[in-house]
Amino acid sequence: MSRHYLTEMVIHVTETLGDPDVSAAECDLCGLDGVFAVKHHPGRNHILMVTYDTDEIAMVNLLAPLKARGLHAQLIGIMETRAVGYRK
Repeated sequence: MSRHYLTEMVIHVTETLGDPDVSAAECDLCGLDGVFAVKHHPGRNHILMVTYDTDEIAMVNLLAPLKARGLHAQLIGIMETRAVGYRK
């Protein structure tokens, strides 16, 4: 058995996103295997917080759906990594 981890990553989007744009970006990210949650703070639509399973998706792959929308995005840093249990 090995420990199972979830990581919360901060992503910065250069463009200013309107509410419909940020909602669409969140939906795209949530559609990735291994992503559990995506959120932003109102008024700061250019910052996304993505919670993902480090065993299922590499952090660099979190940018793909944003770049597919023509957005310029970059990984800023990990806010938290927490163990959530064990895997066989």
